[in-house]
Amino acid sequence: MSNSSNRTSRFTLMRHGSVAGRPALYGHTNVVLSDKGLSDMHKAAELVDLDDNIDKIISSPMLRCATFAERYSEMYNIKNQLDPRITEMDFGRWDGLPYDRLKHHWSKLEAFWANPYKVTPPEGERLKQFGKRVISFWRETMEANQGEHYLIVTHGGVIRIILANILDIDWRNANWFSNLKIDYASLSKIEIGVHEQAKPVIKTIGSHASGFIKESD
Repeated sequence: MSNSSNRTSRFTLMRHGSVAGRPALYGHTNVVLSDKGLSDMHKAAELVDLDDNIDKIISSPMLRCATFAERYSEMYNIKNQLDPRITEMDFGRWDGLPYDRLKHHWSKLEAFWANPYKVTPPEGERLKQFGKRVISFWRETMEANQGEHYLIVTHGGVIRIILANILDIDWRNANWFSNLKIDYASLSKIEIGVHEQAKPVIKTIGSHASGFIKESD
């Protein structure tokens, strides 16, 4: 990682807020934010921005991310970029279906949750391909950030892949997805120092806005 700036590069990963839909596997289904979800994201971003001005927003193009990103960028005149590489994993025929409509697929769902690297949802995206596109985005974005603060608005699965890549953790392990909680509108902060061989350092994972500022000091 090369940083030609004399400032630390900062990244805040924000998961989208709660959605206006029944509990389901929401991947490429374009479900919208609930009113609370949108409000929670605005509150979180305003606290982050107050603590460390946001220079750029990069968002998943899905409505549950992009709606907030576009509104916030317009309100505060911040550059906003949509990147399809940080959309959530595509769960195929299971995508967007409420869990109570998947009862006939439950054994296959459990097999997927137990080993998502080997079991792929019908007509869905392979975990290997999902990880590949997210890591491609992350590496490119690290290089592009020269001492600025990027707000990355995305999904829980994407955040887990990025964190695993930084920590050199095998994200093919199902426990990484099931045991690491990333709440709605939560924040994870990453910094990269100014020296030539600086590596990304995770400052916080899945914090809520009120605790994020204190924990990242």
